[in-house]
Amino acid sequence: MWQQAYNEDPQLRHRTRAFKQYRTIDWPREKIIENSQYLNALKSDNRPSTSDTLSSAMSFLNEISTMKLIKSRIWTGVQVWFIITIVGIVIGSIAAWLSLLTEYLNELKLNWSSFAIVNFIIYMAFSVLFGVFASYSCLKFAPNACGSGISEVKTIVSGFNRPSFLNFPTLILKASMLPFTIASGLSVGKEGPSVHYASCVGNVLSRSIIPWFNDSSIQLSDIVTASAGSGVAVAFGSPIGGVLFALEEISSGLKLATVWKTFYMSLIAIGTLQLWDPFGTGQIVMFSVRYEIDWKWGEVFWFILLGVFGGVYGRIISYWNIKYVKFRQSSIKNGVLEIALLTLVTSVLSYWNIFMRFEMTNVMEMLFDPCIDTEKKQYCLTNDASLFKWVYLITLLLYALIVRMVLVIVSYGAKVPCGIFVPSMTIGATFGKILGLLVGEVVDHQVNSGIYAFLGAGAALSGITGLTVSVVVIMYELTGAIKYIVPSMIVIVTVRVVSVLCGNSEGIADQMIKFNGIPYIDLKEEHNMDGVIGDVMVRQVYCIDVDIEELDYERILEFGKKEYPVIKNGALVGVVDRESIKELRCDYVSVEIDADTSTVFDIFTQLGPRNVYVTKNGQLVGLLSRKDMIRYEIYSKFEPQDNDNLEWLASLYTSIREHLNPF
Repeated sequence: MWQQAYNEDPQLRHRTRAFKQYRTIDWPREKIIENSQYLNALKSDNRPSTSDTLSSAMSFLNEISTMKLIKSRIWTGVQVWFIITIVGIVIGSIAAWLSLLTEYLNELKLNWSSFAIVNFIIYMAFSVLFGVFASYSCLKFAPNACGSGISEVKTIVSGFNRPSFLNFPTLILKASMLPFTIASGLSVGKEGPSVHYASCVGNVLSRSIIPWFNDSSIQLSDIVTASAGSGVAVAFGSPIGGVLFALEEISSGLKLATVWKTFYMSLIAIGTLQLWDPFGTGQIVMFSVRYEIDWKWGEVFWFILLGVFGGVYGRIISYWNIKYVKFRQSSIKNGVLEIALLTLVTSVLSYWNIFMRFEMTNVMEMLFDPCIDTEKKQYCLTNDASLFKWVYLITLLLYALIVRMVLVIVSYGAKVPCGIFVPSMTIGATFGKILGLLVGEVVDHQVNSGIYAFLGAGAALSGITGLTVSVVVIMYELTGAIKYIVPSMIVIVTVRVVSVLCGNSEGIADQMIKFNGIPYIDLKEEHNMDGVIGDVMVRQVYCIDVDIEELDYERILEFGKKEYPVIKNGALVGVVDRESIKELRCDYVSVEIDADTSTVFDIFTQLGPRNVYVTKNGQLVGLLSRKDMIRYEIYSKFEPQDNDNLEWLASLYTSIREHLNPF
């Protein structure tokens, strides 16, 4: 049996190590609960069954004439949209205040003295202080606030609930420590954490204000999805991009109702952000760029080259980041000490380079600059610039490109709130700037290097996230560069092709789901599995026999299952829930023992039941849970790997820790 081989292999068990943290949502059951108010209203009026009522036009009109059901549905809708409005306002307000605090903390590190060395020491001290404070606070009070959070939010929306990940302490720590993390200078971004804290806002407010939301996983899933999209919207100043992000990255399936809720919440969040006006410009975008020069078809080759870089970048960064995260989990026991070392090294490597010293959104603004007024900007080149200045600028950019790539690998996933969107965009913009300068010097002097930086940023963002359409829209809304929609599409298509050829069709969030052993079924992937369900099912099933007069309920509950099948003479007659073990229900899903495994997998993806019961001629012979189905897919595709841990890095870190212990 595959279960025995699975349990005996530590590598396989490691790939599902987080399964116990998540509770499987039974979507068919949730839909019944969602409509219970409607069904109870029908029963209370002693009218015919639902099918009879709906099949009769006259009965249906009679039902409407009572207005009872309509009022109930309207009141429910009012509550839902009220929550969406409140959540949008709170998300926009949090984003505005976090922007102000981040800007203040970043300015606090700079320009303390007329002596460069004094400024450097103060810059370094504040960077370490901010990073250590953020890490210690998160680890002490809300460990779930560390990291990005996109992977876990995707999992929760898909039907595996983890309430502690979206609770109030996580919200407070994630939001409040994010500005300190960004101000520490670490090569991490705020977009992933913005998705997480926005999802926390949606979860906390909906559960607190409207009590029945606690019993409605369907409504909560929609609220969390809309909140996640709004988090991206306020982080980038991109409302439509946020909606597309929620659909492309977060949502498990396209539902028009979810699209509309996400659109409306993003509108409210962005409107609130604009009212606060944290940038002092009256705009919702971080910066606005206007390119007067039109692109030429002769530049398509260079656009494709930018796309190639984006695809290769996504492959390299995700591969080495996962290796480093594996090293971190196995060898680094003190997350605060790691952050102290990372911020110290980052500040030392960054301070003397203009493209690394400042906050990354400011760096992107410099790189995107069309450099029309070149006299006042040291990062722009005049037409008569000397060879020395040209080489010097290229050297600064190459240094920033290489060093930041390494820093992203070791920083993303550290014990602070951290994302990877903006660091990747900055790296892509740096490469694009270098390419633009080279093309402008060697091929065509009319080429604007800022345009190439803009396209490079989109390429790297697409490469690391696996996103396509939403990246094009985000880049347009971020800069307002409408002339370059087509070049952006060319770049993103190239990124996608290169990513697939490199075996990296998944984004970093999906890869981290698999690496961290989180239960998740990706509907965008093909799931082809051979065999029949009889070879996959769990044969040992805890059942309740209806013929037993006195049941030992306490002993049954000790098994810890969410639901138990009920049998009569071996035949499946229904199921009971752990919470209401005396109430038999017949809304279960069952298949025959010779059903194809791929068919059962489709049942899990399309219907979303917690369990599928397996019968043979009506007799219960086994069951398969959604988590069991994921375990079997992992088992069927498993390839043993050598221990590729970074042992030399572990030894180095241990040595540093031992030397620092006396202090």
